[in-house]
Amino acid sequence: MAPTSCCYSRVPTDEFPKNLEDRKLPVWVGILLGLLVVGLSVAVGVLAAKANSSACKDGLQAEQECRNHTHLLEQELTRAQEVLRGTEAQAATCNQTVETLKISLEKQQELSLQKLQEEIKTLNQSLQIKSSELQKKSAELEQLRKENEALVFSKGPTNAKGPTNAKGPPNSGITLRLSMAAVLLPLSLLALLA
Repeated sequence: MAPTSCCYSRVPTDEFPKNLEDRKLPVWVGILLGLLVVGLSVAVGVLAAKANSSACKDGLQAEQECRNHTHLLEQELTRAQEVLRGTEAQAATCNQTVETLKISLEKQQELSLQKLQEEIKTLNQSLQIKSSELQKKSAELEQLRKENEALVFSKGPTNAKGPTNAKGPPNSGITLRLSMAAVLLPLSLLALLA
């Protein structure tokens, strides 16, 4: 790149000092500036005196103590909020555990109920079977009793005219069978019900 040249117009040196001499500040502006400096000095002095006064120092100390107390209270509030959040989390966990236990308990109750219903059904079936067996045994016992009575009536003493007594003396074998049946019937009932 080729260097570029700049042309500046120069102010003649003899005019430069004249321009500065022509610009003098009026006196009243100087007085105003002086008064302003004095006023600011007085204000700074008053403020410095107040800042160093005991009331101001006490106020600063009170403000610092207030800030300290506020900081401590904010820390305590933060801790309390953390504890509250932890407690809320524990409460949510407890509620969820209670719901889970409730569902588990309901399922266990349903399973227990189903199991009991199945046991009742099984017991009812068993009772029906034992009842039918008992009816068969009762029918067999009734048949044996009838056969026994028929034997007793058929073996009575006879004479030339025929049997003298419709009911003859009981045979000792038949009596033994009847007494055995009377003992075995309650025992079989107990065995069936057990």
